[in-house]
Amino acid sequence: MAPNYTANPYCSSIEVQADGSVTFACSQDKAANAWLTLPPHHPVVVQTQAFWTAVGASIALQGMEATQWSALTWIDWQLGSGDDGHAVRGTYRRDETSENPSYEVVLYNEAGATVVTIRGRGVIFRNRNFEAWRADAKAQARQDQAGQGESSTSFTYATPQALGLTKDERALVAPIAAGADHVEALVTAANGFPPGNPLIGGSGDHVNSTHFHEIARQATFLVKGRTDIETSGTMTLNRYVELGTPMRLNIRDNAESHIAYDIEQLGKTCAQITLRW
Repeated sequence: MAPNYTANPYCSSIEVQADGSVTFACSQDKAANAWLTLPPHHPVVVQTQAFWTAVGASIALQGMEATQWSALTWIDWQLGSGDDGHAVRGTYRRDETSENPSYEVVLYNEAGATVVTIRGRGVIFRNRNFEAWRADAKAQARQDQAGQGESSTSFTYATPQALGLTKDERALVAPIAAGADHVEALVTAANGFPPGNPLIGGSGDHVNSTHFHEIARQATFLVKGRTDIETSGTMTLNRYVELGTPMRLNIRDNAESHIAYDIEQLGKTCAQITLRW
């Protein structure tokens, strides 16, 4: 089933300005957006904001239709002030000056301070039969999973206490052995989307970019003992990651001020993510 983004639960008063930028107001409704119960700099918050602001502005600019599938391929975010509450308004601008056009979203709180600056790049599936293509890909993944002996039924998650989770957050990663160079993760329809996971939404077709950020945040708690991402994050996405199939976060770089992961599923690298503080 194709998506329908006609009703945007987060952005309202979306207006295209004379210079081509887009301005909008940001919802404060925690009933409609349960993820707003998390702190302003939580990666789930930032990634969800990135999605709805980009979709809302792109539709306003007639760069995509409300029923078209799209895919994020790169995102970078720089954190600003997190002390005065969530964003209340924002701006969106396109950068067409390079060979790889991108966009920039800046979100501001009630005091006028920048909460976060988000830059991103993606693709829109205008002609491809997305549903049929994804059905074939998911069937192939199930076949590959069986052939490689991967099992989701025996996956053991770390406890919420071991991950420092609040009552509405869901464990997505396994415990890590001392000195291990990777963290195992598994996102399913049950723990990755409402109602089982009230804080992360999405199409339900695949593991999405918000899941990636939360998996990396949880893995970082196991590796570093911290989940406070104080400065920035960067992610590149290469291929879809399937629900119900285990994945591995290989630790590529573990430094004092950052950690970097390569996310692998069924022997293929699907994404790279770096978190900094």
